[in-house]
Amino acid sequence: MYIGVLNHPDSGLDITCSYRHRGADTPLEPDVFENLPSAGRNDTSESGKANWMLAGGYLPDGGKLGWHWQSLMDVGVDLVFAFSASCYLGAVCLTLAEGALVQSVEILTDTEEGLRICGRHDARSGASCGGSIQINAGVTANRFIIRLRPLLTDVILTRMALIGAVLAEEPLIYPTPEQQKFSGGALDLQRLVMLVKQDDNAATDFAATHLQELLVEQMGMRLPVGSLNEPLPGNQATLALGLDQAAPPASYVVDVTEKGVLLQGADRLSLLYACETFVQMARNGAIPLGRVFDQPYKPLRGFHIGLPPRESFGFFRSLLRYVLLPLRYNTLFIEFAGGMRFQRHPEISDAWQQANQAAKKGEIPPFPHGEMVAGGELLEQEEVRELVDYAKSFGFAVIPEVQSLSHVQYITYAHPEIAEIAESEHREKREDTRAADQPPSAFYAHSYCPSHEQSYMIICDIIDEIVDVVRPEQYVHMGHDEIYQMAICPRCAGQDPADLYVRHVKRLYEYLRQKGLGMMIWSDMLHATERYLTHPAVTRLPRDIVMLDFIWYFHTDLDMEDHLLPHGYEVVMGNLYSSHYPRYVARAAKPNMTGGEVSTWCRLDEYNLAKKGKIFDLMYCAEMLWSARYREEARLVYTEIIQSRLPALRDALRGFAGLKKADKTFWPMTIPQAARSGLPGALRLWLEDAAEPPRSGIGEALYPIDAFALDSARRLSDEPLNIPVNNCYDRLVFLHATADNAARVAWASLNQVGVYVVRYADGSTLDIPVEYAGNIWYWNKRYAAPMLHPYYRHQGYMATYMADPVVQGKTETGADLLLLGYEWVNPYPDRQLAGISCRGFQSAGADILLMGVSGVQINKTTFPPRTQRVDF
Repeated sequence: MYIGVLNHPDSGLDITCSYRHRGADTPLEPDVFENLPSAGRNDTSESGKANWMLAGGYLPDGGKLGWHWQSLMDVGVDLVFAFSASCYLGAVCLTLAEGALVQSVEILTDTEEGLRICGRHDARSGASCGGSIQINAGVTANRFIIRLRPLLTDVILTRMALIGAVLAEEPLIYPTPEQQKFSGGALDLQRLVMLVKQDDNAATDFAATHLQELLVEQMGMRLPVGSLNEPLPGNQATLALGLDQAAPPASYVVDVTEKGVLLQGADRLSLLYACETFVQMARNGAIPLGRVFDQPYKPLRGFHIGLPPRESFGFFRSLLRYVLLPLRYNTLFIEFAGGMRFQRHPEISDAWQQANQAAKKGEIPPFPHGEMVAGGELLEQEEVRELVDYAKSFGFAVIPEVQSLSHVQYITYAHPEIAEIAESEHREKREDTRAADQPPSAFYAHSYCPSHEQSYMIICDIIDEIVDVVRPEQYVHMGHDEIYQMAICPRCAGQDPADLYVRHVKRLYEYLRQKGLGMMIWSDMLHATERYLTHPAVTRLPRDIVMLDFIWYFHTDLDMEDHLLPHGYEVVMGNLYSSHYPRYVARAAKPNMTGGEVSTWCRLDEYNLAKKGKIFDLMYCAEMLWSARYREEARLVYTEIIQSRLPALRDALRGFAGLKKADKTFWPMTIPQAARSGLPGALRLWLEDAAEPPRSGIGEALYPIDAFALDSARRLSDEPLNIPVNNCYDRLVFLHATADNAARVAWASLNQVGVYVVRYADGSTLDIPVEYAGNIWYWNKRYAAPMLHPYYRHQGYMATYMADPVVQGKTETGADLLLLGYEWVNPYPDRQLAGISCRGFQSAGADILLMGVSGVQINKTTFPPRTQRVDF
């Protein structure tokens, strides 16, 4: 599928572009027509204009197209684009020449009722806007109208790009591969009779087993591993796989011919990528003939977590297998803090446990990173080793993060004698070190003294134990970020903070080098833009230290990496959040920009990752890091791809891999009382006007709209609304939204706006919390639209995982309209449901709009055996 500028020759489409008086069929030819390719340079003849218009209206660099104000007045012009095939239009990107202005821009498409607005950009009331303008659309059609409305101003364009995707029959592979070419025709999967390993490498053995499991889960196919000693009879074919050690690093190939399928990878992990791509390509019992060659854009594609809590071990394994692997990640950063038992320092482990237990009881402030790392508990070394070995079995690089110098409360809580605090504070700390009424900012010592020899003895012992468990192949991440206390204890007072910092970094760097390991650190202390006093150290550190730069989100107007790259450092985009990272394409292309890592900064479980939007972020960042063809302006295209794949991914994480293939029956439930009561006017008008929600054509529809009885939609109140059921269902889908937004406080619990109480016939009940920004969202939003304010940088996506966009439409004025379907999995599917009691919390200030409820029955014989259940 082509993703890019639709009105560019690369799209492969036949395109016509014409210009008309606003709302009329009469032509309105441009007054300004400069440097346009088909017409020839400065060709303003009528024939030249016509040739350029037939070429699709693409404006190259240096080109200009426009009208003087006398031609437009305050009425405007329609730019009409007609394509030879249906396209998904994600956005229209315009740039106006200096001095050119518009009051508004509208995007319109044809419907049975006439033209309908699908995107709009307005200046402030009574004003005009210029420069670069992006108008999101999110609609599929083959004809679009861009309506420019000026206010007695020139309208001269220097860029006019329609960004989207050309819908195609070929399989949609994500992340986007570097090369794919299909020759027509397909190989029937039933012709495949065996897996053939091309070599005896352990990596090939592992990939073959993995592929067998995938085929059973996703397709119900069971292929034995065999060998080809003689030609296969009749119409039979093989699925062969093996390593190609001459291939480019981390590359893979999927080659499909009439004779069979060949999967090759340069190494263990890339061979698994080939297996995952094969499964993506196979659909409807066949796989298209052709060849895919793929390799990564960035060599480091990482995910940063804390040690998982013991109860999340199953989720950890599922996350690697069903999320990180198919999305082409290759590196796992694991923060340890005090979450693993240290044999050489049992006092640190004891203090970690005691402090976290006391914090959970409310006796002392929350322990820093306590909830994030091992859930505040203590893992045994053998448990951690098994988790690491599981990750390595797929080929993931595992890089431990050993917090050192700063964020070392896990050490200083047990060893206050090495804390970097002023002498007066030190005395107070010794006297009141466990005082529960002390404020958090003063309760824990954030840093240890870099001039105290005991500090090095302890941190080196910790490095030894972690390295022994993880056995990293190349790097250890040594932290060193946010060092708030420097040169304040009696040993360090009066010394240059930069000298102290350099001395500490170099000493640990040399210690790791003796082990044959390299060093990574957070780079914030080397930037002069911060309040830290150590930035002169940037010229004094070994240049092979890899810098993880995360303070980009404090200075989104600056390319912070430009302070590091000239010194020769490799830079990894730390805390890479696709919702907020600006100018990614230009910045990622700089030499020595090695890659990026998505961070969680929360307890590792499904609910917390969903609450913070991290699973959607992982899926989006995968395209950024893997594909050199990524385009920032095509966000809505990638969002459509991701949202179409999230339900199957969610099922896989919960132990239901392959459920997407099962036969499902939907039973709409009638909501009693007044029909469409209390709905916002624009939403009510949309319901009356739209018989079927618009489909993007990318991926499959999540639910049939007739699964819901929309005629009985209503606004909930504090008074419970009882819906009779009297049947058994595997799942319930609640189609809902909120009438207004509710507060979403970063790092806090989600705001509960209501509850659905499921009543079983035996009298038992289960509560389903309805949480804003979790499983419900404001009806006037766009699904997965980034929360752009810097306040939300660590949780930039809301309501993207727990519920799915069943309806994403537009109001008459072009505003977004969103209805989410929250699919609740019934833990007791064989128990009869008597009814559902639905209630909103009016005190939340965001009433629930319950649009419909559907019961889902799954034919258990139509999908493969359930994978091991993961408990969250």
